[in-house]
This record gives sequence, C-alpha cells and structure tokens, in this order.
Amino acid sequence: MQNRFYYYDDGTFAATWMNGYNFPNFDDRGTAYNYFDGASWTGFSVDRIESQRSGWGNYWPLGENGEILISHISGGDDDGLLINRRTEKGTGEWEEYLFPGPAGGESIIWPYSVVSGIDNNTIHLLAMTRPVENGGTLYQGIDGAMLYSRSMDGGDSWDIQNVVLEELSNDNFATFSPDQYAFAPPRGNVLAFVVGGTFTEAFIMKSMDNGDTWEKTMIWEHPYPLWNGEVTDTFYCPDGSWDVKLDNSGMIHCVFGINRAHSDGSGTYWFPFIDGVGYWNETMPAFSGTLDALNPYGEEGSELIDDYNLIGWSQDVDGDGEVTLIGESIDNIGRYYLGLSSMVQLVMGESNQLYVILSSVTETYDDGLQNFRHLWSRVSPDGGTTWGPFTDLTENIVHIFD
Repeated sequence: MQNRFYYYDDGTFAATWMNGYNFPNFDDRGTAYNYFDGASWTGFSVDRIESQRSGWGNYWPLGENGEILISHISGGDDDGLLINRRTEKGTGEWEEYLFPGPAGGESIIWPYSVVSGIDNNTIHLLAMTRPVENGGTLYQGIDGAMLYSRSMDGGDSWDIQNVVLEELSNDNFATFSPDQYAFAPPRGNVLAFVVGGTFTEAFIMKSMDNGDTWEKTMIWEHPYPLWNGEVTDTFYCPDGSWDVKLDNSGMIHCVFGINRAHSDGSGTYWFPFIDGVGYWNETMPAFSGTLDALNPYGEEGSELIDDYNLIGWSQDVDGDGEVTLIGESIDNIGRYYLGLSSMVQLVMGESNQLYVILSSVTETYDDGLQNFRHLWSRVSPDGGTTWGPFTDLTENIVHIFD
C-alpha cells in the first residue's frame, strides 16, 4: 500500500484516501484529504484533489513545509500520472501537472514513491506500464514493465525518468503484477524497494548512492522462473502483500503474506485459507525455488521456522487448540486474494525495534455469515532476533462492528 498518512515533527498530520460517491462506476473517484493542525482536524472536501478520475495516491512532505500527491489516471483524458504539489501543507491551491510514461508506454499506473534529501526535495518513483489485460501493450518485451524515476528538485525536473533498471529487464522478467512492490523510506543516500508475488520471484533492489546504481538480492527463487502463463504444479508463494524498512545501519527488513497458487495454462488460482506471514532480512539466506519452500505448516520441504522467518498466523482465540472458522468457504471470508493473515505493515523503532501489524481472519468474530478480520501486532525488540506475543489491537467492544 502506498503512503497515505504522514505525521509531521510539529505535531500536525495529513491523511489521504481514495474517495468516490457516484455508484457504481465512481466517475468522481480521486483522493480526499484532511489535515490536523495540532488542535483539530480541518475537515475534508467531497471533491477530489486531482482534475480527473484517479486513484492509488501517494502522499509525502515536500520542500521546507509543503506536500506532494502522486496518483495514477484511471479512465481520464490523459495517459500518465498526476502530480499535485503545494508549498504549505494543509492550505492553499494544489498545482497539478502530468507525468507521462515513455514513448510506447505512455500509460503508467500503480505508482509507489518516497521522498528524501534536505527538505524532502528528492522524489523516487516506481510505476508500471499498463499490462495487456488492462488495455496496454508490451514495453521492452515485458507485459507490465517496472519503471524507476528520480527528481532532485521537488518534481520540477527529472534527471532519471521512466528507466527499466538492468536487473528488471526482459532478460529476467516476462511480466510484473500491480501492487506487489513497495519502497522503504530512505536513510540518507540508502534506498531499497521490494518486489515479489505469486508468479514473480521475490527480491530486493538496494541503492547506496541515492538511486544512481542498484544491486539486486534474492529473497525467494520462483519455482517457475520467467513464468509467462504456462501450466504449473501447485506451489507456496508470497501473496503480494509486502512492507520493507531500513534500520539504523541501513540493513533491509521485509515482511510478507504467504499463499499457495497454480496455473492450468488458461488461468491462475489461489488458496484463500493458507495462513502465514514471513519475515526476511539481509542476514538471512534466500528461500529456494522448491514447491514447498514457503509452506507455513512445518511440513517436509518447508524452509520456514516459527519465530525466525515465520512470524504471523491466525490465533487460537478460544484456546481449544485449533482455529475454527464458520463455513470454511470463499463465501465466508473477505475476498481479498490474499492469505488469512496479510496486509502487512512494518514500523521501525528508533533502536531497531520491529513493530509488525497484520490483518488476520480471527475465530469467534463473525456475524453467522462471514468471518471478520482483526488487526494484530507483534514486536521484535532486537531487530528481528526474537519476537514477543501476539496482540489483538481491535478486540475492544468499540470495534465489534469493524
């Protein structure tokens, strides 16, 4: 998930979200905004920030006291991204301009960004060219190519624009999937982003020089490298939900949801009741490309170890020794195409504490028709070496209808 919320050092907050009212097609969809000035929320407008239908907004501070929002166009009049900026957070008119994709791949979507540098004036941006099934075309031989861009002056100009990094070329990939990548907030000139999903190997791209050069490190080798629609056996895999952070020394830490999948050559399939959250850092080896390397159940062939690189799963709330859900079918859980425990978020503490938040289908919480998810947390006080107990963040009665 892109960054949608920011807490400023002066005690103010900015919050954004995708918003729309015109059911069912939501032709008014765009980014809503609200600002907390230190005492109260200023209130949000029903109008979107962007000039046309858009989504997937990325919010960050910009400059000495400004802010920036990067969104993709969805069903609008142009191809590319919309960049909105203003010099004073919480007030004033937004300045908007179009950021197109490269020639032959002008329609770029699903942006992910971070800002860095003095006064937050360096913007790092990932986006994908529109895949064929979304009305796009191949770009440099890839169905949904991943592009990197960088601006050193707050978005006035781009010294790196829509580049396919060598490690992400068609020599190594046939396709990428939307929303299966994430940026870590930079630390000085150190940058990192993670990529990986059901049918794409999982890996880290890391830069030690502010994006000038990049190095790739494998997290999980895919059992079907360069998969491009062919028939597969059933295999365990990341479900595409990732978060990644850099610690005080610049070491990368990742969390990810786990699922199972296969392809019959005409379609792809997932297993909604697979349950596990994985953890990886740069001191750990990569998971192999065997079918069961990411099996979260401790069976033969699994390379996951509880409280080492397997750190999350649905909890036995009633203490009977098993997790029991009502009507165990796809109709009885939210259909998010993710595992039972997923939508992971990772927060890095000032002394390298790791705070992991996950959304987990939770037994004993249902309305007789559907099992509900709760937000759970788990903390490592020592940078991922040991892990504390699970905490249900939404067990209070005030969340009973959440």
